[in-house]
Amino acid sequence: MFYLNLNNMEFMTCHGILAEEKVTPQKFIVDVRIETDQIVTAASTDNINDALNYVGVYEIIHDIMMNKQWDLIETIAMKISTTVVEKYETIISIDTKVTKVNPPIEGFSGTVSCEYSAFGAESEEDEFIYDLEDEFEYEDHDGNIISFPRL
Repeated sequence: MFYLNLNNMEFMTCHGILAEEKVTPQKFIVDVRIETDQIVTAASTDNINDALNYVGVYEIIHDIMMNKQWDLIETIAMKISTTVVEKYETIISIDTKVTKVNPPIEGFSGTVSCEYSAFGAESEEDEFIYDLEDEFEYEDHDGNIISFPRL
């Protein structure tokens, strides 16, 4: 299996729920891991036209990080993953990690991060469908819907 990784992308930008976070840039680090069969083709042909455009992936991430303010890193991770999967149909899956390097937590000296995974059209991953009204449904990789009554 081949993976394309874009690691340690640093952004000084304003995201968070506190008023200070909305006006004072802080450091965020984004890492993505992309699974796609397109990498197999590119590795076999050594032709750039067969490769996944990771410059384009970076441009999406840069746009999401720098051109809109978000309250939650969870939202940022999900937005990056789903936007990249929608743009590149050959992606099987993408794992996105967004790290807030200096979160405003008194006495806390670590980082806070959130990871989110999204699956593309090429994925064979099982999907969960959550219906708030009456039951929980599970769709397996063969397309069978299995229903469970809500407890």
